[in-house]
Amino acid sequence: MSDTQPAAANTPESPEQRRAAKRMRVLKSGKIVLEGRQAVDCTLRDISQTGAKLVCASALDMPDKFRLFVAADNTLREVQIAWKEKGLLGVTFVGEPKSAALRKF
Repeated sequence: MSDTQPAAANTPESPEQRRAAKRMRVLKSGKIVLEGRQAVDCTLRDISQTGAKLVCASALDMPDKFRLFVAADNTLREVQIAWKEKGLLGVTFVGEPKSAALRKF
């Protein structure tokens, strides 16, 4: 290693630099829709074209795949969990959003 390399070259890239799409901070109401149309309230904290971060009281108990209803957009999306922590879920969108018109959760 040369002493002339910039210090930044030795630092790991941030998680934001590794993302496929830039996330935007939001505060949107949502519902995690499980089998049998059971729904769990959640809040979207950030979102991108490829995924979102959700706040949910029972995050650690969620299945790996579920549907996400976003009230403000009136959309329903299939999602897969990318990571989970106490109270937080990172999800990846699977497919395109569908209109949730006339659906009740």
